[in-house]
Amino acid sequence: MLRFVYYFCMILLMACSFAIVSYYPDGISIIWGNKIYQTSTFVVLLIAYLFLLALMVIFSVSRFFLSFPSILVQMFRKRTYDKECQTLCTSIISIAAQNIPLARKMFSQISQGHISHNKSLVNMLEVQINLADKQYNVAREKLEMMLHISSTREFAIYTLYLESRRIGDLKSAQRYAKKALKFSPDLPWVIEAVVQHFALEQEWSEAISFLDKKHKKINIIKYNRIKETLLIARSLENAKKGNILDSYNDAIESLKLRDNSIMGSICAAKALIAQNKKRKAEVILEKIWKTNPHPEIASIYTRLLSKDSTERLRKALQLEEINKKSVESLIIVSKTALEAGNIDQARTKAILAMQTNPRKEIFLLLAQIEKESSNNLNKILSWTQKAIHSIPDPIWISDDGSLSSIWLPLSPISKEICYFEWKVPTKSPEYISYKNIFSSTEDDHHIVKSQFFLENGKKNCLLTAENDSSCEENNEIIVNPYIRQLDDPGVKNKPTQSVFY
Repeated sequence: MLRFVYYFCMILLMACSFAIVSYYPDGISIIWGNKIYQTSTFVVLLIAYLFLLALMVIFSVSRFFLSFPSILVQMFRKRTYDKECQTLCTSIISIAAQNIPLARKMFSQISQGHISHNKSLVNMLEVQINLADKQYNVAREKLEMMLHISSTREFAIYTLYLESRRIGDLKSAQRYAKKALKFSPDLPWVIEAVVQHFALEQEWSEAISFLDKKHKKINIIKYNRIKETLLIARSLENAKKGNILDSYNDAIESLKLRDNSIMGSICAAKALIAQNKKRKAEVILEKIWKTNPHPEIASIYTRLLSKDSTERLRKALQLEEINKKSVESLIIVSKTALEAGNIDQARTKAILAMQTNPRKEIFLLLAQIEKESSNNLNKILSWTQKAIHSIPDPIWISDDGSLSSIWLPLSPISKEICYFEWKVPTKSPEYISYKNIFSSTEDDHHIVKSQFFLENGKKNCLLTAENDSSCEENNEIIVNPYIRQLDDPGVKNKPTQSVFY
């Protein structure tokens, strides 16, 4: 814009000068060597402008030739710079795509070029290649050096933190997190690392306090999940110590963050029962049963709030009325009916549950019902075999895939705060181990041999019944342990070795 104004002013000045000269018709006389030269003022002005133009052209051409070497150098330098930048970008993209050979090739080209610019990116690339090649000691030394460079400090300390956690050196990881807290206190990973440290030391109050101070710096969904986990953990700890009121307050606060929390509802209900506020506990358990039915909720509702088996059955039927669509309602009614001696009702509910969701617990329950009713080992074994190949029972599963029979605030694998959910795993561990031991053909072979052994066992008992009064029915028969589970009913003496080899 300034250049445009400059040229416009120059043209305007020239036009004005020609306009002014046109008002003076007299010519200009110049005496040179006893001669008089006359011309008009217009021609003189034009010659002056042409002379200035010639000077400008000569100056521009001279400057071009004088600066040509430097222009050439800059051109080659720019070409080299663009090539190096392209190589660097290719290396970084290759690392992200896990194309390690290409990244290593590009890095060797960069190293030979002795790049002085983008040194931080080159260092970062070298560290990533070392980590990909599992040269952890070399990478750690490079990262320690990068800690002293302001542009790479955050990357270096974060990578060192991750590597320390990878090898299980939690103390070093915490040391790096505390160091990062000094110069980058608002980084989300730093906040989570400090909270992880407090949780690992079971300092739940300190973890919650620190998390509340930094809640604006992390994602609100992650904040709610972490705080809910910490509150439930502190509630369980307070319940163990006998601080019932504090346990109840923490459980209620966790329910405010997520109203369908299974463990939050269980903790709140147990705290209310300890305070002899059973009706309030019932309300909380009934509310969570509508959305997230869980066996422990049913156990608390039927056992801790009832005196005998008849009342427990009545409570179980109430749970079924609250959530008729859930298979857990059918299971708890079947179990309580079995305890109350109502075999027909227990079998009916168990069959309905099996038709709704054929999983291991239901088949084992049917085996238990068969044992209590007829003690028919054939039927017991049939239900138990179906349990092996059925859908696995729900279990607590964390974000990182850890499995646990009880709720935990920390993952048993990564030792990090995890969000455990009550759901069905994808594969049954018993089913996988069974398939690894036997092929499908061997499986059928063992089942046939087991059935043959059972039938012969019956005949032998009938033949020797007159001579040996101690011959009992089939409940003493030894069967193949590979198709039986430790918790299967029907066999009193569990053998250590199979009879089929």
